[in-house]
Amino acid sequence: MQHLFFASPVKKTIQTGISLEIEADFAYNARVNMQVFISAADPLKSMGWGLMELFEKGGPLMWPLLFLSVVAFMVMFVCLWTTRTSAVLPSRMVMSVESCIRRKDYAGLMSMCERDGSSFALTMHVIVMFLQRNPRAGIEEVREVASAEGARQTNILTRQINWLSDIGAIAPMIGLLGTVVGMMKTFMEMAAGNFEGVKQMQMAHGIAEAMITTAGGLVLAIPAMAAYVFFRSRIQKRIADMEVAVTHILSVVSVQMDRERRLGSTYQRGTAQEVLDEEDF
Repeated sequence: MQHLFFASPVKKTIQTGISLEIEADFAYNARVNMQVFISAADPLKSMGWGLMELFEKGGPLMWPLLFLSVVAFMVMFVCLWTTRTSAVLPSRMVMSVESCIRRKDYAGLMSMCERDGSSFALTMHVIVMFLQRNPRAGIEEVREVASAEGARQTNILTRQINWLSDIGAIAPMIGLLGTVVGMMKTFMEMAAGNFEGVKQMQMAHGIAEAMITTAGGLVLAIPAMAAYVFFRSRIQKRIADMEVAVTHILSVVSVQMDRERRLGSTYQRGTAQEVLDEEDF
């Protein structure tokens, strides 16, 4: 009984020591795995490479990629400015144009369109100039003029975002060219015998440097294509809204033309009746 009485504390002490060792091993393994995960998640930091080191190791083809990135940033800024609502179709412009057309205040409408400068205002300016120079033109001719000017404004808006599409297509090609050039240099050095013995381990390092330009091209191309898709959908929405507004204004012009024709025919019939009455008298 005494032996059993003293065996229990010893057993508990052994179990406690084993559990402490297991916990220490588990904590150590967790720290090691976390360090490995951090190193794998940030390979550039583990290699000691920064942005400047990557740019230098990428070779001379990194300079065209840098130039294209500056151009892409400028194009994005210009597209943000030129595709805003006030630059394409101001909210109150349609009501102002309709009011001027109903009053036949073409001079005031032209001055207002010149001050505004939006795509819708420029389209209305061309339409009003055509109406002033061709007072006997029909609604079909006016529609043709509006369609031509609307197509021109659409081309101006879409021409800007095409730069983003071109940059998104050219940047990966430049990156691939840099990779091919780097691989050619690496294999030429291997063929010349510069990777003998321990230096063979440097081949992976050289291939990594050759892949930097491809990564740079993709880093530039992906945002450029994403911006192109965004601005394309935005411009399509702006153009659709402007087409609806122009169609509404053309309907108002058509109603005004029909009213003028009816008034003119009524005036001519009244004048002819007065002439007949005078002749009878």
